[in-house]
Amino acid sequence: MSVVRVNFLPEFYFGDDAVLLTLDGDGLKTFMTALEHARRNRSSQVLHDGIEQQFHIEPGAASVELSPERVVWRLDEAKAAEISDDLTALSTPRDGGKTAGHFYVDMTTPADTLVISRDEYTDIVYPWVSPQQAH
Repeated sequence: MSVVRVNFLPEFYFGDDAVLLTLDGDGLKTFMTALEHARRNRSSQVLHDGIEQQFHIEPGAASVELSPERVVWRLDEAKAAEISDDLTALSTPRDGGKTAGHFYVDMTTPADTLVISRDEYTDIVYPWVSPQQAH
């Protein structure tokens, strides 16, 4: 079973709210394929583990809309390229085959930071927290 999870986590990033994208190797491939399809076609979607991930390439966008059943990624081309580059780096083994790691991406909503994590936090299933009800 591959891992693709997106959670809003209050105070996760040095006391600030963050969105955590948790991936394992297969989940990274699934997510990256959908993102690259959106970059070519302006939108895409993938259903993973009962959660629909939608991707929309829109000028000036850098947001994630979260609900228990759906995640909507609205990204401009530059932000989509940045995330794609981070995913590529996380898919490349280093230090004797190690792939675990993470990147931070500046976003606008629902938090200022997206944490993209591969092979970290995969054993933790965070409870659902709505960004609108977090504070």
